[in-house]
Amino acid sequence: MTVSRAIVSSLFLSLLGLVPALARGQSVVLVHEGTLYADAEEKPLKAPEGVACTDSGHVVVADTGNKRLVLYTLENGRLGAGKEVKLDQLTAPQRLQIDAKGDLFAFDLKTRKVVRVNANGSYGGTILVKGIADAAEVVPASFKLDAGGNVYLLDGAGRRVLVLDPSGTVTRQVQLPPESGVVTDIAVGAGGVIYAVDAVKAVVWSAEKGAPAFKAMTASLKDRMSFPSYLTVSRGRLFVVDQNGNGLVILGVDGSYQGRQLSIGWGEGLVYYPAQLCLTEGGTVFVADRYNNRVQVFSTAK
Repeated sequence: MTVSRAIVSSLFLSLLGLVPALARGQSVVLVHEGTLYADAEEKPLKAPEGVACTDSGHVVVADTGNKRLVLYTLENGRLGAGKEVKLDQLTAPQRLQIDAKGDLFAFDLKTRKVVRVNANGSYGGTILVKGIADAAEVVPASFKLDAGGNVYLLDGAGRRVLVLDPSGTVTRQVQLPPESGVVTDIAVGAGGVIYAVDAVKAVVWSAEKGAPAFKAMTASLKDRMSFPSYLTVSRGRLFVVDQNGNGLVILGVDGSYQGRQLSIGWGEGLVYYPAQLCLTEGGTVFVADRYNNRVQVFSTAK
């Protein structure tokens, strides 16, 4: 495989996927544009579980199986060959976020720590929870950032979401309801609304800014998704990765169902146990296609 094959366009498969989606009258349609398979040295991706992107053209892949990050940059309308970044402090990178300064935050699945990676690829420390009596008992399960640099940390042990200021001091705690199942991810929307997705019950919970606890925003969506594992907010919609169902569910920020995209498979435009996704304001979507050992690139149509 040559470097030029790091991204492979597949217009024919894109059109095949477009027709049934439009027939269902969905509000968002994913059109396959290309695929990332390897880094600049042609080392293949292995079970990537994370991907983060910026509107300025930076894409970072958590190449989990290879215990590394791979950094891509948009050049002349195409993503260039990926640069490998390996850190001793990041042994199983999973979920990624990029802040407004260009620094990367990576959740390490093995150590259960959120690691900061400076824009130049160097180690920038870990997020340490401060300001609460039981800080040592916090077990991170996922996280998100907001535009102000605050960290929203899903505490799997305490069944809560902790809001940390940029120094790591807890400024807010939001309790998950006792009737919730296994919450796998959170997201932050406009006005400071926090969303949480329950993988077992297939329910999305929400907490308005200042609320002490979450409330159910949807009924069970088990008929729509099997095991939702990742959640993000973009352009007034919630995008939910259905890991076991091998698809993407789209909801309104009020919880209304707006459609489903993708399906299981090995060809271009199909996924096998997808993990994280990210979206740019321009409508480009990157999906970490874990067990197909690749990251797929889609454009969105309405």
